[in-house]
Parts: sequence; C-alpha cells; structure tokens
Amino acid sequence: MELLLIGMSRFARRRVLRAAESIPAIEKINVVSSHADAEALAPVSKLGAVYTDRTEALAATPAGLVYVSLVNSDHATVVRQALEHGHHVVVDKPALPDAGTADELVSLARSSSLVLAEATCYPFHPMFTDLDAILKDLGSEVSTALALFTPPVPTEDWRYDPAWGGGALRDTGPYAVSLGRVLWGAEPERIHAIVGDRTADALETSYSMLAGYPGGRTVVGRFGFTTAYQNLIRLMGKGFTIEIERPFSALPELAVDIRVHAGDRTYVHTVEPGDSMRSFLCEVLSAAATGSPDLGASLLSDARTLARLTQAASADN
Repeated sequence: MELLLIGMSRFARRRVLRAAESIPAIEKINVVSSHADAEALAPVSKLGAVYTDRTEALAATPAGLVYVSLVNSDHATVVRQALEHGHHVVVDKPALPDAGTADELVSLARSSSLVLAEATCYPFHPMFTDLDAILKDLGSEVSTALALFTPPVPTEDWRYDPAWGGGALRDTGPYAVSLGRVLWGAEPERIHAIVGDRTADALETSYSMLAGYPGGRTVVGRFGFTTAYQNLIRLMGKGFTIEIERPFSALPELAVDIRVHAGDRTYVHTVEPGDSMRSFLCEVLSAAATGSPDLGASLLSDARTLARLTQAASADN
C-alpha cells in the first residue's frame, strides 16, 4: 500500500515518517508539502512523488492510506477530500472540529468500507499491555487516574491562534478524554472543567478536568501549555498506586518505567522500548484489510467526550 503524507509537521517528520519507513506493508511514501526541501526528505528511503498541491496528489495517488498532519482548522476539508478519493485516512488529533462533523465523516468512511482514524496512538505502546499484566497480578483494577500533561508551547506557535483551531482543549483534550476509554472502555457520566489560563482573546491555554465514569471511577487531570513540562499518570485502586512517566508521548528508543506500590511491596517494572505510532499504523492497516470499525468507534467516542469537555470549559467563563 502507498502512504500519502499531507503536511510535513514536526510530529510527522519525527514520528510518522519513521514509523511508516519500518512497516513492510507500506511500500511507498508520497508527500504533500509547500516547504519540505531535499534535506528534510533525504532520510525517506521509500520516497515516491512529492507534491505541493494536495488536490493533485489525492487524484494522482492510487487508493491507499492518507495521513493528514496539518493545522487543526484544515482537518475536516482534507479528510473529506481523501475519503471521496477512496483513501483510508489517519488524521492528527484533534481529528475533527466537533462531534457532528466526526459522525458525518466516519459515516462517509464506513459507507465506502474505508477506515477513518484519529492518531491518538499512545495506548498502542507496550506499556499498556504490561500495565494490564501488572493489574492482573495484583488482582485489582484502577478506580482513579490522575493525569498531568503540560507540554510547553511557544506563544508564536499556531496553537495560540483560534482561527487555526488552536487552544489547549483542542491540543491536549484528546489525551484527557481518551484516558478513561483506554482504562475502562467507557465514556464519562459527568465531566467538569476549570480553565486556568487564557490569552487576551480568551483562548484557553490551561485547564483542569474531573470526569466521573461508571462505577465511581474518576479521571482527574491538569493539561495545558503554560507550566513546566509534565507527562505523568498515577493510577490508584484498592491497596495500590502505579505511576508511569511519559505515558502520552513515550519516545520509541527509550524504555519506560512503571513504578508499583502495593501493600508493603514497591518495585519498578521496566517496559522495553516501543513505537506506539508504528503499532497504531499497523492497526490501521489491519482494520483496512478486515473492515474492523473499532478505530472509527474510538474517534467518535473521544469526539463526543471532547465536545462535553469543551462545553464544560465554556461554562467556566
């Protein structure tokens, strides 16, 4: 299958191209970019055609997989174009501007037996498989998750521009709203938000969230752009606490430590390095081959919960 990468964002260069290069089923990588130069593309051994016009690229590229890595405000238009040209589509988070658009475009994809997936790939890291094994060994389950994710963003970055779909809710919200789905396979019954910081034009740049899930389970988190870097989850249940560093963006070349405190036992379980983007793209290719609707269902679930989080934050004005 051929991959068409639309947009050469920093994330696409660091993570998407690296993962795609390593997957045998992806035979060629075509690129659409207005600024990618020969130096940036030199490491891509599978490089095919390079375009500056995405409409031309979508028409010229054989039906395959499109990865959209553009500013948020462009996602819906480009996803629709790619689906209408018969491509499976992966799109950077947040995939789409609202739950209604998500429902419309997932329905469009399914009507043509195509995959539409949001690149919320952190759950595909092996740390979550190891976490399941640890919980099984403890004979317990997580009842509360505390999450901190505060990647600093320079004020000149487009994510400070509401016209381009910026804001902390759009950028970090997909992590906040997906954690409960990943842990418990559920959407929250209740969700509350407090906005911490806003720009002069009222764009939120940090916020806290409290989400209540069935069975009294909760996710509590702090997310945003404005503090020192934090990337941590602390999971609690009957008689134990588990702490994981860098759960939302573990680097492919680094091992991850899971610290477990259970009764009088304290130990560190080290997870071997893993590339969550590679595992996620392999899952996309599998879904394309089998017709699995699971990735579209995850996209829709997170879109619904993100809409509720955004509404809760708006009520905090």
